[in-house]
Amino acid sequence: MNTLEQTIVSEIHTLPIMSQKEVLDFVLFIKQKSSLETDYDYLSKNAEIKQAIIDGLNTPLDECSTELDW
Repeated sequence: MNTLEQTIVSEIHTLPIMSQKEVLDFVLFIKQKSSLETDYDYLSKNAEIKQAIIDGLNTPLDECSTELDW
């Protein structure tokens, strides 16, 4: 176990049991979230959206609208 892991474990052991359960819930939440597809992954797989982003990035500022259409 590295120093960071040891510190985390030591700190968790000082908490009341209910707080330890909350820490576990948070760790499981983060683990699940990290396994999900990111916005970047989704957008890069969608060819139309990817091209629209590229076109937008290549549009000169003087050709950009100053007002939102929505």
